[in-house]
This record gives sequence, structure tokens and C-alpha cells, in this order.
Amino acid sequence: MNLAAMVGMPGEALRVPRSEWRDALTDALRAAFAYHHEKNAFYRAQCGELTPADVVNYEDLHRIPLLPVGMFKQAGSHVLLTAGLADIDTEIRSTGTGGVPSVARRDALTTTRASVGILGGYRDFFGISKGAGLFLCPSTAEVPEMGMVKVFNLMTAMLDDHRYLVRDYSFDPEESLAYLRRWEGTMTRHIIGPPFIVARFMRYLELESIPVRLDPDSMIIMLGGWKQYTGRSISREEFNEKAERFLGVQRPRIRDMYGMIESNMLAIECEHHRKHVPPWCYVSIRDITDPAVELEPGKTGGIAILDALNTSYPGFLLSDDVGEVDESECPCGRTGQTVRFRRRRQGAELGCCAVSIEKYLDSHEIVAECDLADAPMGR
Repeated sequence: MNLAAMVGMPGEALRVPRSEWRDALTDALRAAFAYHHEKNAFYRAQCGELTPADVVNYEDLHRIPLLPVGMFKQAGSHVLLTAGLADIDTEIRSTGTGGVPSVARRDALTTTRASVGILGGYRDFFGISKGAGLFLCPSTAEVPEMGMVKVFNLMTAMLDDHRYLVRDYSFDPEESLAYLRRWEGTMTRHIIGPPFIVARFMRYLELESIPVRLDPDSMIIMLGGWKQYTGRSISREEFNEKAERFLGVQRPRIRDMYGMIESNMLAIECEHHRKHVPPWCYVSIRDITDPAVELEPGKTGGIAILDALNTSYPGFLLSDDVGEVDESECPCGRTGQTVRFRRRRQGAELGCCAVSIEKYLDSHEIVAECDLADAPMGR
């Protein structure tokens, strides 16, 4: 199984024997590491003496050097690029509560691979090929650089009709209800959006005592986190209970997803509410105090994501998220890893990474081989 098969047929790739999955993933990530090590002078400088030849098997994947996601917030983040700036196809931004945007740039090959792979994942996990989607989020026309919206927008290819119901950062639950009633009896209705907006809609139904029963095959599909900027969290158990009570959607058809804009990983929940890592990614859990140390499955630590799809920059990232990875068998029959997000890392900081970028920009003295004259465009 090669990378093209992983991307084009992710459902099949997630059901191969565990040994075959490990070998295929190792080959794909080793090739990606070799690509960026050869073509990206800045990343090669971070690798020190480690070379692609040192990554031999699955147990070596954790040795691939990581880039902390905070680096994507830096003014000089273009040095992360393996592709030239002229080759960038899309630019996705995400601004956290601190107000500093994280900018992830993708070339055409990366965009194509990610789009095909994510859409294939949707088809495998959700099995949707028709119906209507109520998108409780802005449209791509309103926020063209928002990663979450771009990921949601791929779902429209599976639907007969859809509407975006957040405009100018306002949400009208009555309008949402009107669309659900308009589609009733003609199309299977699905609700798609961040958990807190879906919860707000259900709260409206509860306060107004409005009964809504969606269809037997209806789904609620979410992405975007369960914690508000205020710090208040919503209980998944409470959410599921209200979705059953106020929308008539059974728990196996309530699905959450996990990802971040800097990576092409989108971990999608199966009917058993385990988030499956796509076949082109490896999730490594790192010790909070020493990210160089990989923890065994089941241990809680920092989430690192190694992504084989990205040709625009090295997709080997240390996130600010904390969670666990599980490699045990899932009742749904899929192999590979599942990931569980717990929380954001407390006191996350850039450490020496910002210093490393600044030093590279100002003096080009990280290593002697970092010669801008030989580097790709945009270095």
C-alpha cells in the first residue's frame, strides 16, 4: 500500500492488517522526511546529524524532528516552507484567544492530497451521499481563510442541498429551524458545525419547547473544540443526551472530529466515538516536560502529529494539545491509531523556536550548509 492508495482509498487503508499498516505508514513518513530534509535548509538545520537513513522502522518514527506549532505564528514563518512562496495554492489562518494568527500555507499538491483524503474519510465514516446539510458556521465566502470552514465545506460534495446559517458572526436559531422544516419529508437532514453552536441551537429548542425529530439516518457532525474562549466547557455526555432528546439523533450518529490547521490530519469519530487517525498520519504522545521523549500508548502527554501528505512544509508538528493515543482494536474494524484530545497545554510557550527562526533570518548561522543561494524560493 503506497501513499496514493492511502489518500485515494482511506477506508480500505484503515482496514488492512496492523503489520501492513505500520510498514506502509513508515515508508510514507520516511519518504516525506527525506523530501523535506533534502529540499528545506531550515528544517535540515533542525535535524542536526539525524538523516532519513536513520529512520528504518515504525519504532523510529518518533525520531523525526518536530516543529512546534507556535512557529507558524511568527513573522518569519515563511522560512518553514519547503515550497516556494510562488507555489503556494492556499493560505489558512487560525487566530486563538491571544489574537496572533497561525498561518499555514499549502502548495497545490498538498491541497489536492488533503482534499481527496478528507473527502474519502467522510464517505467511509459517514456514508453520506445525499440529503441536506444545515451548516451552523460561516461560509467560505465570508471567511475564506478559516481552516475549520474549509474542512466543513468539503462535505457539501456529498449533499443535495445545504445552507450556512452563521453570517456576520451572528446566528439565528429560528432560521435554522425553518430550514429543517423546509427539508422535512424530502431529504435526510444533517447538522454540521462547532459543538457550541449546535448546543446553542438545542438550547433554543429546549427553552421554546419546540419538538424536532430529524430522520433515521440524520447525523450531527462537529469540529472545533468543546471549550469556549471563556474557559467554560460543555459535557459530551450532556450534549449527546440533548441531541437525542431535542433532535431525535441517536448517539452512534453523533460524531466529533479532531484536527488543527497546520496539519492535514483530521481524526474522525466512528460509531463507537473513537477518533481514528487517517492512514497518512502518525500521532506520537510526548512527555510534557521533555518533548524528545515519546510515551507509550495510553499515557497522557503532548500530541505530536507526523503527516506524510505535506510537500509545502515539513508536516512533523508538536501541538499545544494534550491527550492520548490508542492502538488497540476498535469494534468498528478499523486498524491504526485513535487519538483522544484532553486539553490545551498549560503555559505553552515557544521556547527556543522563535529564537531559532530569528537567528536563521538575521545571521544564517544555524549551520554552515544553510546557504540561501541554494535554497528553494521563499527561504
